[in-house]
Amino acid sequence: MTIINYIAYLNIFIWLLIPIRQYNTRFFPFFLVLGILDTISLSFFYLFNINLTITYLFGTNVLLYAALFDLGKKKKFTLVLFFIIVSFFIVSFSIKESWIIQFIIHFIILITFLKILIIYFGNTRKLLLFYLVLIGYEVSLLLKFFVYYKEVSIGPVYFYVTTALEILIGLFFIFINEKNSPAIKV
Repeated sequence: MTIINYIAYLNIFIWLLIPIRQYNTRFFPFFLVLGILDTISLSFFYLFNINLTITYLFGTNVLLYAALFDLGKKKKFTLVLFFIIVSFFIVSFSIKESWIIQFIIHFIILITFLKILIIYFGNTRKLLLFYLVLIGYEVSLLLKFFVYYKEVSIGPVYFYVTTALEILIGLFFIFINEKNSPAIKV
């Protein structure tokens, strides 16, 4: 087994632990989806030979539902249903282009987390480290999609470097949640 496989499996293991630490926080559903997405995707790949891109695409749709805290259930459901329909459309014509939908969804999630950070900062004049790391994680995902698609020569290397970075971010989320995060006074 190569070092890349070890990094990938370590990443999966760490992200499976995070929902335990995030239990009873409003971010629990988000981290639960993130934690089980890799495991489900790999299981579908090995058991049913379903392309990993397809399972990640539909898992990202579920992740969007879990991340939209402030939207009502009807609006969240409508938005996610729209993306699922678009995902089916894209998958039936070109799986390769599914990165665009995932990019858009993660951008929406990033905006949601930025809004949470701004509201918290507006109320307390402090920056919660938890929010900053969460935003950093989403930015790394957006860059991963963009670089992997646009820069084919460095894309795979960047993909593995960011996966290693996600291990460090995952370790942070194992120990820190929204309730016990240090705040930076600005």
